[in-house]
Parts: sequence; C-alpha cells; structure tokens
Amino acid sequence: MKKFIFLLIIFFSFNVFSQQKIEDFYLSNFKEGSKKDWEINGKDAVVEDKYVNINKMQAKYYSNNTAMEVKSDKAKFNKENFNAKLEDNVEVKFPVDKGYTTITCEGPLEIEYQKGLAVFNKNVVVENPDGKLFCDIAEVYFDVENKKLIKIIAKENVKIVQNENAAFSNQAIYFADTRKIVLEGNPKIVYFPKEKNEDIRSKKSF
Repeated sequence: MKKFIFLLIIFFSFNVFSQQKIEDFYLSNFKEGSKKDWEINGKDAVVEDKYVNINKMQAKYYSNNTAMEVKSDKAKFNKENFNAKLEDNVEVKFPVDKGYTTITCEGPLEIEYQKGLAVFNKNVVVENPDGKLFCDIAEVYFDVENKKLIKIIAKENVKIVQNENAAFSNQAIYFADTRKIVLEGNPKIVYFPKEKNEDIRSKKSF
C-alpha cells in the first residue's frame, strides 16, 4: 500500500511539474563569438517536455547584419529540432536587397527548420519590391545558414500583380536569386492599358 501511494505521488508530481506557464516569455541563443543566433519572445508560453506553445509569438533568426523575422498569434515549437506550427495572423519576412519579402497567411504555417522548408496555407500573400503574389498554398524554401529566401512554389488559384499587369496560373515558381517567375498550368497574362492604371493602383506588385 505504501508503495502504491508513493507511485501515485510521483505520477501526479510529474504531471504537475512537467508543464510550466511563463509570462513574458523570452529565449535566445548565441553563436561562437557572442553573435546572436536567434531569439523568440511572446506574451506567454506553456513549456512541455518537447514543445513550447507561445501566444503572440515574435522570433528573429540572425545572419550577419540581417534577420529573418517570424510572428503569429499562436505558435508551437519543437525544442529539439526547431520545427514549428504557426496559426492566426502569420507573417514571415525574409531580407532582400531592397527591403524584405513578406509572406502572410491565415495558417497554419508548418516549418521544417533543418530542411529549410516552410509551408503556408490559406489566403497566402507574398509581397516584395518586385510585386505581389496571391495563392492558396505556398512552399517556401530558404537557406538555413544565411536565413535567405531560395524559392517559392505557389499552388492553387495563383494570381500575380506586377505594376499595371496581372497573371494567373495553377502554379508558379519564384526564384529569389534571379527574381524570375515561371508560370505552370493554364497560365494567363492580362495587360492593362495605361489609361486604366488608376483602377489597379492599390494592387501593385510581383
């Protein structure tokens, strides 16, 4: 009987203390030479064995003098491999020569960090100095070491607006190094005459 009671105490103690809520959550890591590698903060976080659930999460992943920025209302991080699932008001910003490539979606956004892959879902919008792209799903490949965008594979209901023109397709691939887009699957391009510029002034991009 004593042994049974002792085991119950261990069991309940483990379940109580294996989960911890932290207000004003902040976590960071430094590379060799005291350079910051990454930082994550949030309104609060629940820390479990393998995962951290963060509310109002903001994160930065540093490389040289630039940083990849990530934020969302809800986030679940795997502490062992940095994989993550983000939901609600998701935004990721990749540094480019003239600012950022900003990607937003309703979510979820699923990140396989070590593979350099992020999959954005539902009402995805990609915007940078070249233009704006809309789609349902976007597979985003990035350089883990340098925190730079490599390419974006946009899928389903793809729409691209660039200056006064628009393009539509089932799929599009954007290559960050050359800043070129390849349209695949029933591509259609619409050119607007100059006199109609004002009608699409608010839709500038990609």
